[in-house]
Amino acid sequence: MLFFYLFLCKLGMSLSASFSFLLLVWVGMSGERVPSDYARMGFVEAELFDKKVKEHFMPAIISMVKQIIEDYDLQGVCVDVGCGTAVFAVELCRHSNLTIYALEREEAICKVAYVNIKREGLKDRIIPVLGDAHKMPFKDEFADFVISRGSYHCWEDKVLVFKEVYRVLKRGGIALVGGGFGRYVTEEELKRMKLLRDLSLGENAKAYSSPDKLREVVYRAGIPNFRIIYDPVGLWAEIKK
Repeated sequence: MLFFYLFLCKLGMSLSASFSFLLLVWVGMSGERVPSDYARMGFVEAELFDKKVKEHFMPAIISMVKQIIEDYDLQGVCVDVGCGTAVFAVELCRHSNLTIYALEREEAICKVAYVNIKREGLKDRIIPVLGDAHKMPFKDEFADFVISRGSYHCWEDKVLVFKEVYRVLKRGGIALVGGGFGRYVTEEELKRMKLLRDLSLGENAKAYSSPDKLREVVYRAGIPNFRIIYDPVGLWAEIKK
């Protein structure tokens, strides 16, 4: 690999370009992917998914939680929509006083989420909920904060889910929906995780680089107070009620 890098440099490629090219080659040759077809997973497959998320995306989870804690004054009840195996919910819980309802529609994934929550000793503060984002099992104005990181591409009816997010959000509350890596990842981490995300999600990865489409979806949901945040580390809809 070092020889190949020196060869690329001789061809006139910059350090950054050479690194990016080698990264692409390495990921492609390794066949590394994070499973994304959650509906087909049994418990063993869900455990493998959880393991790969922790191995490959923890820098983004840590970075994004740090960013959220700095940007928002979080208190009260949080709903994590499409929580996966609750890796993000656990990290957010560790750094806040929130009570988190971790919503996930796939039973096997939800079971692994419960294992993670129990292992971390957070059963009294993170409540796993088996349910669908299109019809959330929460009353109106239930949550002070709603977060959905990396599940937006899975929603069959994105407008309906945004309506549900707005319905369960309390007046004065904030919702953050989209996907990203947070501003505290290094450039190398960002390149690696973006590449792996794009390879894992395929065409669905485009959802996180399409700010105009996200803006249109939120607008069609009838949400009056929102802004789109799009930068090199993520795409988010920030909603205030």
